[in-house]
Amino acid sequence: MSSVSPKEKVTRMATAIERTDLENDLIQRLAKEAVKVGMESPLRYPILEAVNETAGDTAETATEDTAPETKGKSRSAKVVQGGIVFTVMFVVLYVTFKRLTSDETD
Repeated sequence: MSSVSPKEKVTRMATAIERTDLENDLIQRLAKEAVKVGMESPLRYPILEAVNETAGDTAETATEDTAPETKGKSRSAKVVQGGIVFTVMFVVLYVTFKRLTSDETD
């Protein structure tokens, strides 16, 4: 087994990220879902403040128009939904990072 230094792993990860096609449908969908989850979490207001600082006041109106209704959901439904989203995101990130950091000896 060959050991790879942490610095080399970071370099490989940076190279893999640079080669990633950000216009890929899967990456776009994952980013969109991550934003949706973030906007439904307690982090909504800090996110909106950061966006407003860089983009102006248009971000607030755009997110309110497209945000799904969550007022009617019970607490247990929100917990289950959050758990499912967390699990799916964890698995996707794990597989992605595992592929990016694996040795390319093919």
